[in-house]
Amino acid sequence: MTEAIGKLNAEVPPTFLFVVPRWNSSDLTLMERHLEVIKEQYAPNRLLIHRYDYSENVPFSLPLEEENVKGIAMLTSAGSWDSDILRRLEEYAAQVPLVLMNRHRGDLQLLSVGANDTFAGSLAVDHLFKNGHHRIAVLISEPQNGVIRERLNGVLTYAELHDMKCRVLDCNIRSGDYAPEKAYYFFAKVLKDGIDFTALIGISTDSFTGAVNACLNAGIAVPEKLSLVSIGSKRDAMIQHPPLDCVDLNYEKQFETILEILMHPEKYTPETNPHEYFKPELVVNGSVRKLNA
Repeated sequence: MTEAIGKLNAEVPPTFLFVVPRWNSSDLTLMERHLEVIKEQYAPNRLLIHRYDYSENVPFSLPLEEENVKGIAMLTSAGSWDSDILRRLEEYAAQVPLVLMNRHRGDLQLLSVGANDTFAGSLAVDHLFKNGHHRIAVLISEPQNGVIRERLNGVLTYAELHDMKCRVLDCNIRSGDYAPEKAYYFFAKVLKDGIDFTALIGISTDSFTGAVNACLNAGIAVPEKLSLVSIGSKRDAMIQHPPLDCVDLNYEKQFETILEILMHPEKYTPETNPHEYFKPELVVNGSVRKLNA
């Protein structure tokens, strides 16, 4: 450590660094706001967000010494990992406690916190099935990383087991795309061509807003003509028009659990981490029509 950094560290409080890709996402905005709300609970520790170029997949470097970092919470932008990405993560974890956000990697000796995304997908379909919907569609409005594939697998497995027809609509989103806009134009064309389903699942509430707006501008009444349910943040779902039924992933609790692990890393190992999978919960706001009433 250089003398200059040593002097700087004497003035910088211990820091928990939330490392996230630099892309447009209301989920990241909600994270930033929630960390601001709870920051006093973790004083004198500091909660700091560090944004990196998403093209790096995992940042090539982090200001660990300069910011006096005592723990890292990281969201990778990589859809899949290769040996170089894994090596970089392991190098960070060897320096300070590291927790991955929304990546379930206990088998690779890395701590993680995230939702049970397969269950989330199944819960969304279960909500539609119980309301009498048997012809549905699922909109993939995010890059197909492991989390999105798990949600999709939950949707498709439940639909198959209950003899439901499920159409997969892939907006072909890539990292760095403005997903709501791309989802809007994609789903607007789907609506123009005609739909053969009564309900639509949004694989991510964040980007699903594009499809919701496409419905409104096409005169598709929700839920009278098309029922909608999303997977993501209940806060995002509530402020849509109309408010959306949502499988809530409880991001706020996830962030607080990450901080609990970073504050007491000696208590947690990848093998004994009880928080790797959070169980999502259904929030009903009236965007799903009852066909079996």
